Amino acid sequence: MTAKSPYQQFAANMFQEDSIWLPRILESMINEEQAELLISLPGSQHSLAAKLKRSEEEIESDLADLFHKGLAFKKMKDGVESFRAPAHIAQFHDASIVWPEAPKAFYDLWKQYMEEEWPKLAPLIQQFMPKPFTRVIPVNKSIDAGKVKVLTTEDVKQTIENAGRLAVTKCTCRLTMGKCDAPLEVCLQVNRGAEYTIERGSGREVTKAEALGIIESAQEAGLVHVTMNKADIGGFICNCCGCCCQSFSLLVAEGVSLCDPSRYAPAIDAGKCSSCGLCEERCWFEAVAVNSYGIAEVNRQKCLGCGQCATVCPEEAISMTEVREPDFIPGYSAG
Repeated sequence: MTAKSPYQQFAANMFQEDSIWLPRILESMINEEQAELLISLPGSQHSLAAKLKRSEEEIESDLADLFHKGLAFKKMKDGVESFRAPAHIAQFHDASIVWPEAPKAFYDLWKQYMEEEWPKLAPLIQQFMPKPFTRVIPVNKSIDAGKVKVLTTEDVKQTIENAGRLAVTKCTCRLTMGKCDAPLEVCLQVNRGAEYTIERGSGREVTKAEALGIIESAQEAGLVHVTMNKADIGGFICNCCGCCCQSFSLLVAEGVSLCDPSRYAPAIDAGKCSSCGLCEERCWFEAVAVNSYGIAEVNRQKCLGCGQCATVCPEEAISMTEVREPDFIPGYSAG
C-alpha cells in the first residue's frame, strides 16, 4: 500500500480520505514540510520542534504562515501558546478562503471541490449532526417588535450595538463560486471572531456605524442573515445568497438542511395581496409563490423565515409571525 502524503492525510483528517480536490487545495497553499507540521498539530512551538526534529525558529516561522493562511488556530493556556488544525471541513473552508493573498487558481480548486465532492459529504453531515451549526436571523425590517417577541440573539442591529469589536471579511462562498453579483465584503465578525480576523489580516476592523451600513446594504441586496446556531451570537453574521452559499444551494437543489430556520414565518393577508409576485422573486428558497387565485402563499416546509419577502411587499400584505418557541434556539434560557 502506498503511503499517504501529508496532503492526503489532511484530507483524511477532514473525513474525506478519497478526496481528489482537498489535497490539491492544500498543496497550492503550503509546501510538504509545512503540511507535515499541519498534520502534527496540536502542539506548542517547543513540542512540535522536538516532535519533528526541526529548530524552534523554523517551526515558529511555519506556524505563523499556517495561521495567516487559516490553517492553524492559536490558543493560550497556562502561559503556553499552542496551535491546532481546522476541526472540520467547514472551518477549513471558511478560514482558508479569506487568505488575503490567495491566487485565483486557489479559488478555482475550491470551486471544483464544492461542485464535485461537497454535495456527497453534506448529507452525511446532516445525518450525524443533532442540530445544524448555523441559523437564519430575520431581517429587522420584516419584524414588528410591537406584535412579536424578538430575542436579542435574533436582532442583528442589537448584536452590533452590543459588540465589543467588529470586523468584516469577504463572503467565502461568493469568492469561490462567483454565481451572482451580490456584495462581497459583507460577512461580519463579532468579538472573538473580529479579533481573530484582525490579527490574521483576513479582514478589516469596522465601526458599529459601518457594520450597520453593511447590514443595510446586504438587506437591500436580498441577502439572508446567518449566524451560529446558539443563544449567543459570538462569532459571525454572514449575509448569504441562495446560489453560492454552501448550505443554501444544497437545500434548494437537494433538500439537504445544514442551516436552521428562524423562529418566524411569513403570514399573508389575502385582502391586501395585489398578485405582484415580488415576494416570489425575492425568495431564494422557492417558499413563496402566487397561486392560481392570484394570492401569494407560503410553503412552510421550504421557508427559512428570513423575512426578505416581507421587506419588498408594496402592499404590506406580509407579516412575520412567531411559529417556534424561544427554546428552538440551542442554549436559550428564559432566566
